[in-house]
Amino acid sequence: MITVIAGVNGAGKSSIFGQYIRKHKGHYFNPDEVARSLMRKNDSLSQDEANSKAWLLNVEFLQESIETEADYAFETTLGGNTITQILHEAMDAGREVRILYCGLNSTDLHIKRVAIRVSRGGHDIPEHRIRERWINSIHNMLGLVPKASKIQVYDNSLPVTNGKPEAIKLIAQKEKKLAGEIYQDMPQWAKPLASAILAAAAKA
Repeated sequence: MITVIAGVNGAGKSSIFGQYIRKHKGHYFNPDEVARSLMRKNDSLSQDEANSKAWLLNVEFLQESIETEADYAFETTLGGNTITQILHEAMDAGREVRILYCGLNSTDLHIKRVAIRVSRGGHDIPEHRIRERWINSIHNMLGLVPKASKIQVYDNSLPVTNGKPEAIKLIAQKEKKLAGEIYQDMPQWAKPLASAILAAAAKA
């Protein structure tokens, strides 16, 4: 099983899904952590260079997992074409892909959450990239929905309390069938995904 932890920067991917995976003794590729590790080992690397190296490592590990049919979990914004295309190829070849997607109710909130992360020592993401990924990530996700084995979509827009996110599970799909209840007050950003999941379930 390939597990994709997806969402635009600031959505809370690591806080919600990553921590859960590690709490249950699992492992996943976190590109931000890998980039920080690379910079500690080589202080001549810029943030962009470290990010690029981490991205390439993830692509390498993902392709290797497809070839060897090994389990692999990783974090991505789904904002670009390369990872998306590799996932399409994997599913077309019969690999099972699970997508855990997290979003926020506006690009401004994504930008605000990233700014909070920066204030705590994290790395920054240019505002224009966040806005681009806001559009591209959903677009790419819509293309993956009909092929994915499992999908869970969460909204993490509520204020963080006691250091813990209060993510709301919106809709889930398992083997092209709805799994559990659909959140009735569906946020605007998630409506296209919910519609795509419902359409895929109707065709199953």
